[in-house]
Amino acid sequence: SSGINAEYGERKEDCLVCSREVREMSRGRQDTLQNLLEYLSEEHTLQNPIITTVTAVGETRTVYMAGIGQLKDNVDKKLTELDLVDGQEIVVTDSILKSPVRFKLKFED
Repeated sequence: SSGINAEYGERKEDCLVCSREVREMSRGRQDTLQNLLEYLSEEHTLQNPIITTVTAVGETRTVYMAGIGQLKDNVDKKLTELDLVDGQEIVVTDSILKSPVRFKLKFED
């Protein structure tokens, strides 16, 4: 035995990335994708998020990615118009994140 003991820092429960748990995200049914993007920018300081989800039939679908014309048109649509439902998981990636973050969508109204 070499006697080397590597110590690892503890994960912070409130850390967006290192907690690796699915976080609940409460939104209103009337919220648009733009509202969601503003929330991610303000609450989590994300700069250029990419939002994906898995459909009911198991296909990965990109909801938003800047620079993709058709997806940029989604910003004015309500989350429900994008076929997002209560309890659905969305995955958010961003250049400032080390790994994707998973959110569970919860509609408040």
